[in-house]
Amino acid sequence: MTVRHPAGPQPGAGSPGSKVSQRREDYFPIHPRTILPGTAGLFDLYLKRGDWFVLYAKKGEHFTIEPKLKDLLDVSEFYIRVDQRFDYETYLARNLGNMLLNDQLPMEERSKLFYQISSGMLKQSFASKLPRGLDDKTYQAMQLLVKRGIALLSKEESLKSLSEFLSHKYHTYSHSLNVMVLTISVLQSLSGMDQTTLFEAGLGAALHDIGKTQIPDEVINKSGPLNQAEWEMMKTHPVRALGICASMPISHVATNAILFHHERFDGAGYPGGIGGEGIPVYARVLSLCDVYDALTSERPYAKALAPYKALSIMQEDMKGAFDPALFKRLVYVLGNARIV
Repeated sequence: MTVRHPAGPQPGAGSPGSKVSQRREDYFPIHPRTILPGTAGLFDLYLKRGDWFVLYAKKGEHFTIEPKLKDLLDVSEFYIRVDQRFDYETYLARNLGNMLLNDQLPMEERSKLFYQISSGMLKQSFASKLPRGLDDKTYQAMQLLVKRGIALLSKEESLKSLSEFLSHKYHTYSHSLNVMVLTISVLQSLSGMDQTTLFEAGLGAALHDIGKTQIPDEVINKSGPLNQAEWEMMKTHPVRALGICASMPISHVATNAILFHHERFDGAGYPGGIGGEGIPVYARVLSLCDVYDALTSERPYAKALAPYKALSIMQEDMKGAFDPALFKRLVYVLGNARIV
């Protein structure tokens, strides 16, 4: 469809250029670069002109902009009706890959879109108890999420921008996304890390706590210390995760990342009690990122710590738990992103 300049004559209601309700609460703003030329969405686009919202583009048709109008329009925001929010979010999810690669869209906006859409997908996936294991549709969505994360995090300043949106209210799904972001960032900083291993390790990070969907909520969300029976149950979640993923063609890298993320460098972890370089490097990185995000998140039994405090505890109170060289690498990555 051809977008018309809204300042022209006002046609009848429902056509581009029409004035409609001036109730601001009926609309929400979006960044104009989230609308990709050549795509179509089941929502209308509006501009705000004074006290009025003016129809700019109709739903259901391809969005295009005439070149001669590009310099005439000073558009800082589009608006969409609140009752069409779901249609807009569906459009975003479908076109997110292209948006993340769009360098004309500010990194802050790309990071926000990635985090909102990815956390929504993980929330839906982790909401069920997955009694029959991971289904193919969810597994493919997880793979796409990781690929998008790698693409975004390869951009300069991306982790700094993403850190503004990382949730510090602990939920299994948000924790999994945060850990995936941090794991990918640290692994990308290591020399010699090939793209296949990076992707598979990122997938393992996204899935590392999915075994908790088979543990009762009263154990996961308990505000006090776990008793022995509850702790033994909690320690089964890496193995449970592998059972959930068993029907999918998950690689040995992703499998090891999931299974070993609670192993300690000194061999005092679980489920296998392996240590040192017997733990694959990507699992050692995942272990670091897992603990760091947990400490900096508000959990039922503990308040969120500041990044520097969390790192101090990891270094001083958890001696032997982590690979010292990789701990320094995590600090470097966080510092480079100006998180600490």
